[in-house]
Amino acid sequence: MQILNNKVVLITGGSSGLGYELAKAMFNKGAKVIICSHDEQRLMNAHNQLIKENVDILSTLCDIREIKDILKIKKLILKEYGQLDILVNNAGYAVYKPFEESSSEEINDLLDVNLGAAMRLTSEILPIMKKQHSGIIVNISSIAGATIVTPNAVYCAAKHGLVAWSKALNFELKRFGISVNVVCPGLFKTNFHNHPTFQRRDPYRNKKSSQLNAGFVSLQVIKAIEKNRLITYVPSWHGKLVWLLNTFPVVLDPFWSLIINRRINQLYEQIKLEKSR
Repeated sequence: MQILNNKVVLITGGSSGLGYELAKAMFNKGAKVIICSHDEQRLMNAHNQLIKENVDILSTLCDIREIKDILKIKKLILKEYGQLDILVNNAGYAVYKPFEESSSEEINDLLDVNLGAAMRLTSEILPIMKKQHSGIIVNISSIAGATIVTPNAVYCAAKHGLVAWSKALNFELKRFGISVNVVCPGLFKTNFHNHPTFQRRDPYRNKKSSQLNAGFVSLQVIKAIEKNRLITYVPSWHGKLVWLLNTFPVVLDPFWSLIINRRINQLYEQIKLEKSR
């Protein structure tokens, strides 16, 4: 299926990790790819590396938290291509800390980057897709958007919101020929875990995150688009886990709570150790 051939695609958070791999994979499927990032140096490095790999893309500096930047990128898309076929809301980040340690500023930023900014960008892009009577919106959530995964409480709340919004949006936009896909990856190797707070996490879990890679996840995102699946879990067994947790809560909630409590206890032991130094 050549669904991406000659399609214009915008990928947020495209300077590294999943966004970077998606840019390569979608270009190789025939798409015209635009990547954006708020980090100028990383964006430049990504652009230069992609060019070296014979991936011809358009890159532009854009902080999706700023409406002026969103309007600027919308203007650029219309000027360069006159259309936008696929929007990938990929930008996001997390911190690994108990909620009590998060400042109001950090809470607002986590909610904005992981949810609010995606909503605002989509709102500005929708008129383009409605005029075309076609389009695909791909929201990159997380397994934390389908079940409780903490100590990442604010991130978890934002990703749950992204899944709920995607499901609601899918009902609303079908009449305009626009489809919505939401992808929920589990742990995979990326710069996502480079935030200093993740050094507090159990070393075994840090090692486990390398079992998947961004290249594999990017191919699953493309499959989700090609099959027009509303929700996709990567790896697929995560979907079975979510189904089991929702279907048999009386049986499985104690087991899941044990795992979560172990993580919380490990974190507070680490915090106690830090304070004693």
